[in-house]
Amino acid sequence: MRIEVDTAAIAANVRALAARAATPVCGVVKADGYGHGAVASARAMLDGGAAMLGVVDLAEALQLRAAGIDAPILAWLHGPGVDFSLAARHGVDVAVSSIAQLEAAAAAAAVIHLKLDTGLGRNGIARGDRSAAIARAIALAADGARIRGAMSHLAGTSRDADLAQVRDFASALAEAEPLGLELRHLASSAAAIALPEARFDLVRIGMAAYGVDPSGPGAGDGSEAAALGLRPAMRASAAFVDGVAEVGLDDGLLPAVGAPVLLGGELAHVAAVGARSLRIEPPRTGDGVLWGDPAAGEPSADAWARAARTITYEVVTRMGAAGRGAGVVAAGPETAPRRVLELGLDGEPRRLVGELVGVKRVEAGLGVSYGGEYVTPSATTLALVGLGYADGVTRSATGRPAVVGGDGAHPIRGRVAMDQVVLDVGDRPARVGDRVVLEHASAPELTGMIGPRVAVEVAGSVADADAMELLGERIGAVLRAGDAVLLIGPLGAGKTTLTRGIGRALGARGTVQSPTFVIARTHRTAAGPDLQHVDAYRLGDEAELDDLDLDLDGAITVAEWGAPLEHALESWLRVEIDRGEADGDDESPRSVRLRGHGPGWDAARVRSLTAPGPTEEAP
Repeated sequence: MRIEVDTAAIAANVRALAARAATPVCGVVKADGYGHGAVASARAMLDGGAAMLGVVDLAEALQLRAAGIDAPILAWLHGPGVDFSLAARHGVDVAVSSIAQLEAAAAAAAVIHLKLDTGLGRNGIARGDRSAAIARAIALAADGARIRGAMSHLAGTSRDADLAQVRDFASALAEAEPLGLELRHLASSAAAIALPEARFDLVRIGMAAYGVDPSGPGAGDGSEAAALGLRPAMRASAAFVDGVAEVGLDDGLLPAVGAPVLLGGELAHVAAVGARSLRIEPPRTGDGVLWGDPAAGEPSADAWARAARTITYEVVTRMGAAGRGAGVVAAGPETAPRRVLELGLDGEPRRLVGELVGVKRVEAGLGVSYGGEYVTPSATTLALVGLGYADGVTRSATGRPAVVGGDGAHPIRGRVAMDQVVLDVGDRPARVGDRVVLEHASAPELTGMIGPRVAVEVAGSVADADAMELLGERIGAVLRAGDAVLLIGPLGAGKTTLTRGIGRALGARGTVQSPTFVIARTHRTAAGPDLQHVDAYRLGDEAELDDLDLDLDGAITVAEWGAPLEHALESWLRVEIDRGEADGDDESPRSVRLRGHGPGWDAARVRSLTAPGPTEEAP
């Protein structure tokens, strides 16, 4: 699969849209720039005249800062563990969707935008909390807090409904007048183009900047975008042999049967899309264009959206998954909501795991998400999950159950958005931070796709000591100099047994046994770096770690009770072992979970730890 992005097209589209709206532009580059590459897209947006950049969370904002982009940035979706002082330190504006977030952001001296729910039913301060939130913002501003702006988002239900939201937003702005707001923004791409009343001080341009009609897919030929003077920036192609290309659902493609593919100047059509394969009819060999620029005679991404019965946003954004996890590193809770694809030890997707990032009480008759297709039948509690179709939850998953807090399933209500889904939990207690699970078995459209923000964890049941040692061999086979494996689990969990398997894979000399009495033992290996086997249980401060004189750069370190080493490492693999009620019996099953941390353990490398074999118990 080859994805080519024309950044000049992005810049030209921004210029055209800014001229049309006659309003400063916030160029939105969330979800890896809608699959186009966040950093390159951000630079193109700025080249096109964007005054600000928009992202979904602090992790995305800090990625831009790390790339040297110093333009104003706004982030608007935050997990429960967010550290707003990072936003203040790196000059990132934050939008807050609750009074609790407002208090935390103000205490951290971050620059704040109030995000108000005017009828979309997703993140944003609920109408019932609005007056109290604005009053608190005014009080905080009097004490020195920087409240720079206010924003909302249109549901796109109808022109009349959008205008009602405009009036509601204006009413809120009047209430917030004592704040002297610098930036008031409501319109995203569709409203920036078609609803002048929604433009205010800034318009947020996302999909249209990438050359896609935000109201599409229309006729499926890209003509609507062309009529707006937009040029598609993405070109997707693949190499076919006898009608089959090695790309599929796991790479972000949707099951778009019937979609066109241009190959050798002639059109073929998609006959089937598998996990890692795409088949066309008639079966041809050569490079095929899946979508590109219709002006050059290529199929439009709109055609793929029509074939998949979705919107073009989803088609192109999911292509941010084309690397299948390469470079995707788990973001810490201080910068992003939890987004995890959990694989079994055999590599099969088990579930998508997120968390509640917002909980609010709302009135009866509120439309939820775009188009207002679900309307609350009575006063209820809406719970917002920080996962969307950029992360593997396809738009067709509306209505599928999500388990909240481990003991209650609630269907997804309203349309699945790029980064968010909404659950109506009624009167059930729910809290920000509650774990949310979408089981793969109950939602077959969830694929093994690695979204640009999704970490990978591997979890499963290990049958006995022999299987634990085999798992250690699997881990050892991918280790290299400088790697650290931190083993977490109680006495008798199997930490030493796992290390024995790692040592076998490395060709470690000597008997691998518990280092309890020596704290650290070094094993020479048959070829390659030494194996350092550490018992970190008794390690206290950093000085005691330094006294061990470990070679953390040149050797492979395996630490039992390894949590104390985390502060000394940039990257590590965390292996959690739970023996349950095994009571030290080596022949009892154990639950294990493997998590990568830092740049040395991206999602693709964690995925490499999976393989079919006897380690995973049959369900």
